[in-house]
Amino acid sequence: MHDYTIGTLLERACRAYGPRIAVVDGDRRITYSELISTVRRHGRALLATGLRPGDRVALLMPDRPELLYAYYGALWAGLAVVPLNARLGAEDQEYILTDSGAKAVVHDRAYVERLSGILGRTSIEHRLGVDEDAILDGGSPLGLLADKESDAAGVPAVAPDDLFGIYYTGGTTGRPKGVAHTHRTFISALLSELLELGLGEADVFAHCAPLTHASGGFVLPVWMRGGTNVVLGGFDPDKLLAAIETEKVTATLLVPTMIYVLLDHPATKTADLSSLKTIVYGAAPMGLERLIEGLERFGPIFAQLYGQTEAPNQLTVLTKDDHAEALRTRQFEPLSSCGRPVLIADVRLLDDDLNEVPMGEPGEICARGPHVMTGYWNRPEETASTLRDGWLCTGDIAKADERGFLYIVDRKKDMIISGGYNVYPKEVEAALFTHPAVRDVAVIGVPDEKWGESVKAVVVADPGTPVTAEELIAWVKERKGSVNCPKTVDFVEAIPLTAVGKHDKPALRKQYWGGKTRAVN
Repeated sequence: MHDYTIGTLLERACRAYGPRIAVVDGDRRITYSELISTVRRHGRALLATGLRPGDRVALLMPDRPELLYAYYGALWAGLAVVPLNARLGAEDQEYILTDSGAKAVVHDRAYVERLSGILGRTSIEHRLGVDEDAILDGGSPLGLLADKESDAAGVPAVAPDDLFGIYYTGGTTGRPKGVAHTHRTFISALLSELLELGLGEADVFAHCAPLTHASGGFVLPVWMRGGTNVVLGGFDPDKLLAAIETEKVTATLLVPTMIYVLLDHPATKTADLSSLKTIVYGAAPMGLERLIEGLERFGPIFAQLYGQTEAPNQLTVLTKDDHAEALRTRQFEPLSSCGRPVLIADVRLLDDDLNEVPMGEPGEICARGPHVMTGYWNRPEETASTLRDGWLCTGDIAKADERGFLYIVDRKKDMIISGGYNVYPKEVEAALFTHPAVRDVAVIGVPDEKWGESVKAVVVADPGTPVTAEELIAWVKERKGSVNCPKTVDFVEAIPLTAVGKHDKPALRKQYWGGKTRAVN
């Protein structure tokens, strides 16, 4: 399989399952034959604009089939994808377009105004809209261009080690950094998902988490087994429950916050969920009591993945069998872990010198495997500090028990996980420091029952410049998007400092994490 590319795998799947339903979007039913025809046309249309293999194509739109056409059309054609998180602020989206050197952007009507204000400062040459009535100045409707192209078989020359895409993740230095993957590394991750999660033949997978985030990693594995991807366009508990009943959904990916909403939703008690066989959860730790509640409500159908963008979706797995055993024996401690290493990865707990720590001692989770990134785009120094002697150093600190389960106890990197999204305090602090009332600020994660952790800004304000918490929250939201904006702001006289004059964040966080057994949630 490692000699294949995304295009060749998709071609094989569509040839094998032609008349089956590949995608469901509301009343739309798209067969495998229709899918590959449209993907080929989109790939050829992108090349016809003058794009060349390896050129980057940015994508900015909500979840919809047109996103899949553009995404897989680009990969089929040998182009590299740069998915943009729709919830980021304009400043970060502009930075990503510039840093990646993207030559084309594919968008829908929701982002015409946003892109109009930033594209003139980027290297974008081709503006391609998927809605004919919402095209940027100087742009073209991608669908009409694709209609002019052939849908004949034949994949362009693409090699397994060609660039697959650049996925941007927040940075501890204040700017997002691009994680580069090849077709080989990404396919390795997709195959591991099939192996570790036991996705079956003809699964019906409901997507309510963003397709440009972790949920998108399940699309091709489902197609490789002749299944159906149900595109829901976001998380709505009523919509998800209705889809499970009507489409006979067998699997889905949810972040813990979504599971909490389902558990508390009255309709969950009466909905027919008998078809549901797998709930994959990840992107953030899940509260033990709520996980047990979920197991007792839905049954032992849960599986947890822990990973990073640098090693897509998985370094460890807590399998459905692990959950079932905990439920059967009432020994729930392993459910507080992030599982045991996946088979394709060599995962160890190492010290700062990359020596393995003794059993039961804390160490950094480090990993080697075929799905690890090739590096950070245009960032050799950060690549060297993260990929050390062949090891991906995750920045997560964990302990291992005698059975091999890993328990994350802290983070080496300054990072917050809120509702399944990574938030880097340096980025939020940089935005707050541009406000004239902010003299000093430290951003930390604090415990939150719904989000796992929420973003808190601790601010020293200029006494001569009146400012409110609401104003600062709105200030960050406008510049960094809703994911990064603080949920709360505390005003203080001074922020504690270390002996060398840096913010003493451990001391600051201790005020909010007192009594907790670990410093992350």
